[in-house]
Amino acid sequence: MWTTLNPFDTINTEGYYMDYKVFYRKYRPKNFNELIGQDNIKEILTNSIKLNKIAHAYIFTGPRGTGKTSTAKIFAKTLNCLDNSNGISCDKCERCLEYNESADIIEIDAASNNGVEEIRALRDSVKVAPYNSKYKIYIIDEVHMLSNSAWNAFLKTLEEPPSHVVFIMATTDINKVPETVMSRCQRFDFSKIPSEIMFEHLKKIASLEKIKIEDEALNELIKYSDGCLRDALSYLDQVSKFNTKVSVDLVEKCFGILSNNTMALLYDKVIANDKYEINKIIDEINKSGVTPLNFINYFIEFLLDKMLVEKSTNSQILKKLINSLNGVLLQTNSIVNPYTIIKVELIAFNSNNKEENISREIFSNEHKKQEIIMDIKKTDNIEAKDEDILNEIPEMEDQSDLIEIKKIRINNSFYKASKQLKNEIMENWKKFIENLTINKNFSILGNVENMNIEVVSETNILFSTENENEALLFNSKKEEIEREYNTLYNSNYKFIALTKKEWLEEKDRFIKNKVRNFEYIEEKTEENKSVNNAGQNLATEIFGSDIIEIR
Repeated sequence: MWTTLNPFDTINTEGYYMDYKVFYRKYRPKNFNELIGQDNIKEILTNSIKLNKIAHAYIFTGPRGTGKTSTAKIFAKTLNCLDNSNGISCDKCERCLEYNESADIIEIDAASNNGVEEIRALRDSVKVAPYNSKYKIYIIDEVHMLSNSAWNAFLKTLEEPPSHVVFIMATTDINKVPETVMSRCQRFDFSKIPSEIMFEHLKKIASLEKIKIEDEALNELIKYSDGCLRDALSYLDQVSKFNTKVSVDLVEKCFGILSNNTMALLYDKVIANDKYEINKIIDEINKSGVTPLNFINYFIEFLLDKMLVEKSTNSQILKKLINSLNGVLLQTNSIVNPYTIIKVELIAFNSNNKEENISREIFSNEHKKQEIIMDIKKTDNIEAKDEDILNEIPEMEDQSDLIEIKKIRINNSFYKASKQLKNEIMENWKKFIENLTINKNFSILGNVENMNIEVVSETNILFSTENENEALLFNSKKEEIEREYNTLYNSNYKFIALTKKEWLEEKDRFIKNKVRNFEYIEEKTEENKSVNNAGQNLATEIFGSDIIEIR
């Protein structure tokens, strides 16, 4: 005889424990009234039962843990319920009580039964009438895992099944389900469970299980589950093992997640340009086990939420910080230690922000430059005696000189350029950025990390960037950047940066003018500035024949 002691453990009279039932199984809904979320789907399915308008095939699709399989089980039970006139299973009749052992409800895991032989066996079994129920129901989970041959074998049966058969399929990847199958099913799209609905449900379970958990900690669990109720129940189950009250800090340490408190503190330190604290916070996040990818996603989400409530004056700063983090996001797979780059980006953010503001007027006269300095001092509350800002303004050549240099370096980049050289330089460039990071050369790193290598010749490298200010700043420091790079690789390259728009124009011009001849131009020479040609096949050599169409 079995005696229940508490919700967690069940023990027999001889003292042997039964298996502990985890929350997502213990609190699995038994009927449509208990199903959390997906109200539109519940209404359609219950009405179809009440009106006796039952289709022969259904397909449930959506993110994991949103109730697809639970809904399939409830729907199957309700279809065979002896008292389902209101569209809800009674949970008292013989069919409801024997649901888990019913020979007329067949559950198939397509992930492990995805071959043509299994589907042929299914095709044969559908011909057999139900044992003692109205319908013979097949629930096929992860149906997208079926092989092509299995789909082909299944298609005819799905198209014209016996009247006593109902198929209910569930998938997290609807794109892998053939159109011929979907066109024969009623499709239901499950959405992520809203946070407020999950909160009320988990709060109720926490009360039943006598779990002491702060509301804020519960919200963090819900946020971490990302709309997946099954995950949220598993997380609540895990923290229920603590003897103390579950706090935000405890949740953060337990799951390696980041709370809004941590994100808010980091944001404040970035805006304050507190380099020591930024470094300290990032180190703590790294030690906690949060992956760089998750950290960036958490921080961007926090900043987006902040944009909704911040004043417009701060929105631009938030936008720049988000764009900056997105840039790091693109590099996370190609860098040995992404957290180092994250540190660099956040520590250098304020300085870069000031440089971008200044760069819009970079070619103006000295008087205008002084006005900009004074404006920045007023904005940032910098005292008049603090002249550090002067060091952040790059000295640039005359605009007319830069225009001439750009023309020459664009020409020289195309002269004897090749795809092989480009591939070699791209590898070197990655190592160059890593070297700058290791040596903490932030002044150069901030100007080169967002640059894309477009064309490489034996003497020149042409870069592009989405941001006009980044191109200006790069060109203002090109000699310094060249010196660092050439010293590292014992080379003698010259650099030039274009905006993405400028680059596409140059590329288009190059491709269309295939009959021109290029000759190398010395930068300091005023003679021979005509641009002549490198040959008809040079465009194909640089860009590849598969992406260029010459008109």
